[in-house]
Amino acid sequence: MYLYFITSTRPYRVKIGIGNQLKRRVSQVDKTTKGQQRVLIAFDMPFGARSTETMLHRRYNRYHAPLRFGSGRTEYFKPGLWLLEAVVIAGLISTWQWACVW
Repeated sequence: MYLYFITSTRPYRVKIGIGNQLKRRVSQVDKTTKGQQRVLIAFDMPFGARSTETMLHRRYNRYHAPLRFGSGRTEYFKPGLWLLEAVVIAGLISTWQWACVW
C-alpha cells in the first residue's frame, strides 16, 4: 500500500492519503477536486500505511484545511514547513519497514 502526499493547485493544499493503486487513486482525486492534483512523493509501505497516515493526520491537525468537495476532501492540509518533517517521518518509517521485511 502507498502512503502519498498530493499537492492541489486550487486552493493550494497538500493531501496525505493511502491507496493500493497510486495512479488510479490520484486520477480519482483529480477528477473530483478543483485544480490539478500532483503527487509530491509516495512511499510503498509493506505494512502500517493506515496507521502511519492516521499518525500524520493527528500530528499535523493544526494545519488541517479540508476542501468543500471531492474525493478525500477531509485529508487536506495547509502547506508549510511541517511538510518537510512529515515527508522525513514517512520516509524513515517506510525504510524501517522494508528493513524489517528483508
